[in-house]
Amino acid sequence: MNWTRVPGVASLFWAALAVVLFALATVSVPVTDPELREAIGETASFAPDTWLPVFSLSNRTVIDMRATNDVRVLGFGLFDAATDAREALEADTVTVALGWFAAFMALLEAALAWGFRQREEKLVRPLVRAAGIFIVIWSFYGHEPFWDWMLRGLFPTSPDLLYNTNTLVSLASQHLELVIVSSILTISIGLTLGIAVTRSTLREFLPLVSDVVNSGQTIPTLAIIAIMAPIIGFGFWPAIVALILYGLLPIVRNTIVGLEGVDPAMIDAAKGMGMTPAQILWQIEIPNASSIILAGVRTSVVINVGTAALGAYVGSGGLGNPIASGLNQSINPWVLLGALAAALLAILLDYILGRVEYVMTPKGLQIEQ
Repeated sequence: MNWTRVPGVASLFWAALAVVLFALATVSVPVTDPELREAIGETASFAPDTWLPVFSLSNRTVIDMRATNDVRVLGFGLFDAATDAREALEADTVTVALGWFAAFMALLEAALAWGFRQREEKLVRPLVRAAGIFIVIWSFYGHEPFWDWMLRGLFPTSPDLLYNTNTLVSLASQHLELVIVSSILTISIGLTLGIAVTRSTLREFLPLVSDVVNSGQTIPTLAIIAIMAPIIGFGFWPAIVALILYGLLPIVRNTIVGLEGVDPAMIDAAKGMGMTPAQILWQIEIPNASSIILAGVRTSVVINVGTAALGAYVGSGGLGNPIASGLNQSINPWVLLGALAAALLAILLDYILGRVEYVMTPKGLQIEQ
């Protein structure tokens, strides 16, 4: 039985998490990283405050993602001296302990369970839950003392722990910018190509399109990035081009397989009813192929989370920065810092897209989860 579908269980989970977070907020951990210690002192609370992601538009990256408390993390590269950091900390707005956010989520889960008690609901509650989990993870991303404590426990003899060029939450923001922009473009291009080559007028191009998207994963992603960088310059867009080429295959392939797997008898019946080709596509073919198409989208996005780390080699930023720097300088804590953060993002996005895939699949084709 899926425990998340039992009324009240999710609310109890959030309530228990709130209690744990309030207890951890009273626990102080020693700060061992020299730069962080200079900024915030010798000890810090184990539990973080609540952090929220903020999105805006950007001329350079299309999407500009930041964190509400970014300056509070005495961010490496944000201040010239510890005094500036303390002044920014004192001038910052009132913060909210993460325990209070968990308590709010417990009440919200209880309200949603009561509101949907009379009917089955598969999207709103899972997405609200996923958003809450994201805020918790995001808050820990921004809490540098937590990572300092964890990495010191794993690497007690390492002279370097935290990546001292940027904060983890800023790197995660840059990483999500790469994933979101590349995924939107990849999905748009992949669905267009997949639908186009399954139409009778363009079916002759199907082998060509298949060969092109296959080559995107045949050529190493780092090689694509290296080729694009001299052509369009270093920074954000070479990584986006590489991510698009690398992520096209699962979307195009699943779109083709899904559309061609629709029962021809259903299409013939739709034609007999007088439906136009466009109506057949949007009302018959795509709904019946949606599960397979969305599985390809889900695979592509999760792949892009890991592949986006390679953008660090052309200056696109993201969680690949500590990984690349750690490998080059043999600093294991930096490698783990970037890899663990990227893995958490991949797991969360996979869960969210899994729920979207389930709810957008026609009820007759759903497999109970």
